[in-house]
Amino acid sequence: MKIEPPSSTTSAKSAAPIPPPKPRPVTQPRPERAYARLKDSSSIPRDRYGFKKATQYITVDQYDAWNKPYTEYVERRRKKWQLLMKSNGLPTEQPTRFPPRSEKMKRYIRKGIPPEWRGQAWFWYGGGPARLEQNPGLYWDLIEQVGDGKLSEQDQEHIERDLNRTFPDNVRFRPESRASMNAAHLLDTRATELTPECETPILRALRRVLQAFAVHNPGIGYCQSLNFLAGLLLVFLDEDEEKAFILLDIITSIHLPGTHGRVLEANIDIGVLMQCIRESMPAIWNKIDDTKDMEPNISTGAARLPTVSLAMTSWFMSLFVGNFPIETVLRVWDSFFYEGSKTLFRIALAVLKMGEAEIRAIHDPMEIFQIIQTIPRRLIDPNTLMEACFRRRNGFGHVSQNTIDNRRIERRKAHQKDMVRISGAWGRPPPPKETESMSIFSRPKTAATVRRVASKKLKGKKRARTDQVQQ
Repeated sequence: MKIEPPSSTTSAKSAAPIPPPKPRPVTQPRPERAYARLKDSSSIPRDRYGFKKATQYITVDQYDAWNKPYTEYVERRRKKWQLLMKSNGLPTEQPTRFPPRSEKMKRYIRKGIPPEWRGQAWFWYGGGPARLEQNPGLYWDLIEQVGDGKLSEQDQEHIERDLNRTFPDNVRFRPESRASMNAAHLLDTRATELTPECETPILRALRRVLQAFAVHNPGIGYCQSLNFLAGLLLVFLDEDEEKAFILLDIITSIHLPGTHGRVLEANIDIGVLMQCIRESMPAIWNKIDDTKDMEPNISTGAARLPTVSLAMTSWFMSLFVGNFPIETVLRVWDSFFYEGSKTLFRIALAVLKMGEAEIRAIHDPMEIFQIIQTIPRRLIDPNTLMEACFRRRNGFGHVSQNTIDNRRIERRKAHQKDMVRISGAWGRPPPPKETESMSIFSRPKTAATVRRVASKKLKGKKRARTDQVQQ
């Protein structure tokens, strides 16, 4: 198939896949003047990455009060990184290689990678160069397959649906005005005129990355949250689509296998997290564990997870994007690409530890659910979180990758047994008709029955507390 530059009149909502550009040489300079116009046109207070400073949980004043000393911290760390790079004979201008792994390197990573080097450091330590060498040209072959109609209609539809929902608070994904859109348009050397439905270059790149990923991973296709992962990778890889695709593939195949699959296994990792909470923070576990009212032997897998675990599923699927303020997300990603998926478990435990007093003070299960959803959104200072995670006493640096991987295997086996048991139940003859003498507790117990019983008990407790207050 011959790849032609996309027409500027192509609609963003068209169901047909947009043909890709030719691979852009890494050394090709960006049109900095147009990019400056895009940033400078902003009337909304934004951070160094183009995200809005204010959120539902953080005001602009709170952001600025934190950012001033943190900017000084970043500058001090940058100088240390520059010395480290020079001592290893590596360039400090647009580096693509970094020092070998060591205890010193791990400390530097945990304290933050300089923002302008971040994407390339993720790619280097995440195993990107080796994957690229093993499959040279794979991304562009996949793009041709998309153009040949290999992308399913369902995945195409879902990608288009989520495309414009990706980082709506970032100026590079959604400019504020038509002037900003014109500046963004100038960044796209493939377009010839501005149309009312013009998209920024990063959105076009995001579409292509997600389409290629869906064709390459039919067991996943497109899954919600992949747009945020790929979008953030494009931001820090200077819109290098090939590298963003490779890192997205590494995340889903190596670090979070099964988490984004068409048959979601996100509850496997959440189950492992619950086990870690039970062992390391029994007081919090006693607060969040609402499985005590269920039949003890009804299941060994997903049905045994506390209700509050639903609030934590997105922590893993999106690697905390949308849960933490952006700077905190980036610091977590620094360690994640260097140390692996154990980082996510360590950080999740640290979040709960930081909110332990608040969680233990609450008694209503719904309030606990809301508190656990809210705690990470207020953690604007990543240094505080990282110190809580990795401090020697009461930290979580002891949670090893080997422990996580072994427990994943155990949970996956338990989950598979559940599926077999449930499938077997479907193949059995229907239960005897219920008589007046049969109560809900004397019927054959299924997972659904147990959940209904637990729900009724919880409602009964709430009603009893309400009656007591009224009396």
